[in-house]
Amino acid sequence: MSVHTSPTDQPGTGDSGGMNVYIRQVASRLAARGAEVDVFTRHRDASEPWIEPLGDGARVIGVKAGPELAVPKAALPRYLPEFLGGVLGQVRRDGRGYDVVHAHYWLSGWVGRSAKEILGVPLVSSFHTLGKVKNYARARGEAAEPSVRLRGEERVILASDRILAPTPAEASHLVGLYGADGRGIRVVPPGVDHRLFHPRPPDEAKARLHLANLRLALFVGRLQSHKGPDIAVRALAEACARDPEGTHDLVLGIVGGPSGPASGADVARLMELATALGVGERVILFPAQPQRRLADFYAAAEVLLVPSRSESFGLVALEAEACGTPVIASAVGGLRHVVDDGVTGRLIPSHDPADFAERLLELLGDPSSRAAFGAAGVAHATRFSWDRTAAAVLDVYRELVPSAAAA
Repeated sequence: MSVHTSPTDQPGTGDSGGMNVYIRQVASRLAARGAEVDVFTRHRDASEPWIEPLGDGARVIGVKAGPELAVPKAALPRYLPEFLGGVLGQVRRDGRGYDVVHAHYWLSGWVGRSAKEILGVPLVSSFHTLGKVKNYARARGEAAEPSVRLRGEERVILASDRILAPTPAEASHLVGLYGADGRGIRVVPPGVDHRLFHPRPPDEAKARLHLANLRLALFVGRLQSHKGPDIAVRALAEACARDPEGTHDLVLGIVGGPSGPASGADVARLMELATALGVGERVILFPAQPQRRLADFYAAAEVLLVPSRSESFGLVALEAEACGTPVIASAVGGLRHVVDDGVTGRLIPSHDPADFAERLLELLGDPSSRAAFGAAGVAHATRFSWDRTAAAVLDVYRELVPSAAAA
């Protein structure tokens, strides 16, 4: 179940991100291991369901729920009963059952809870982000996650037979903040596609991106407050002010699209901030990129900035490491497990742009450290792969389905 976003959507825009990559990669690899996988998502362009292959043995099924247009996540709960009805209707049309329901995000968990009872199958849940964690770390002026989400997460946790957490940190949050039973939690980290994300000549990557003769600091992610794009812009301005000569050719590339109902205003505010800080001409906005093109951005960058205020895992940091790019990241959530501080990059214990600027200048001025961090990042990233993730997910399913475990 992936109600609010489809695995076929472009990551980095709207509500699409690492969860989309996760579902697409895991679903296709589960199918390669012999599982039959259907991914149900909300379809907003037609009154009838549509089915799209996602590789042999896997498919995406679009279910009509609500108006035929984009709906903010906050408004989706009212359409969940209709979505559930659409799923059950598809089950009847197909004439086949399921062994497991796996819900991604709390909205899907609402549907998954009911599907579990109606279909008589176990429920596995992956939250990808947790509302209470986001509320604790939200930026000044950022709206709190609504109570309906917090209550929804609590109910999904109670109903789940297994919960998948990407890191031990999230497992602890599930237990400490939500009272989850730790015996039902399994830590299954996401992976990285090493066929796409691997070291490549930086100059060639820069040439393909038309960034030759520039030094690139990179931010990748949706343009929303909790991802910290404003911190990246302020860090750039601070670094340029401290060392004008050493940063004369430095630019900040921001790869990603707006998110949420006020997305256009958020982008405008970000560029207004850059202009007010005197770095408007050094900030380059790029739309969200396909994975293959994104690998060029990582390869072209001197460093990836991940100043998130909260982060369940931090997939972009892992992808950058696989490409040999050092990472400067906030010491929050999953980033503490993805970035090995002092080995593959730097973890910043605050969200002070001056601290990010200091580390940025250190790396820009020390090519040998950048090379060492990059090589260590490549080695570190080899510990993660989507095949390992899919195998671990399948092991969890087998815990719940004895017939599959015996197969």
